[in-house]
Amino acid sequence: MNAKYKTLFLSFLTFFISIFFLYFAYNFFIKKAYPLEYYCYIKENSEKYNVEKELILAIIKSESNFRQDAESTVGALGLMQIMPKTFDWLQKNNLIQLDYGHLKDPETNIKYGTYLLSILKKRYNNIVEIICAYNAGIGTVDKWLKNTQYSIDGKTLTEIPYLDTAIYVRNVLESLSMYKNLYFNS
Repeated sequence: MNAKYKTLFLSFLTFFISIFFLYFAYNFFIKKAYPLEYYCYIKENSEKYNVEKELILAIIKSESNFRQDAESTVGALGLMQIMPKTFDWLQKNNLIQLDYGHLKDPETNIKYGTYLLSILKKRYNNIVEIICAYNAGIGTVDKWLKNTQYSIDGKTLTEIPYLDTAIYVRNVLESLSMYKNLYFNS
């Protein structure tokens, strides 16, 4: 093999090894950024409450970035950042009432967060309203839907008046898309 072909061969080999390395490095880091932690609880509650696994993962990613001991400045707790009053409301039919400390337990937090998402899915027509209500509350979203400035048909938001909620919705939708593309191909 002459020097010209040898150099060309080594260039192609280096190029393909670099592409191979970049592909696997990208996948490694992107999957670190979008983990599947607590997947057994997510899968179980996804099936139990008929809520997409990707949505649960996207909410956890956006709410706490998978930190089970997360606490917000307004008092939301755990992976899915459930407010204590919301937790009380979700437990209203339970014989045994759990205390707020249970919200830092991944199994409990994912169960009640997914249960809340299932309630929101039954109440609202599409994903934007579901995510808005998870963040801003049912009463707030209902008010927005009644206001023609934010909803033409009373069912679909055309504008999200709270900047924090609009950013939150965008983040959840981006994470939802990443989870679908990375793990579930739906």
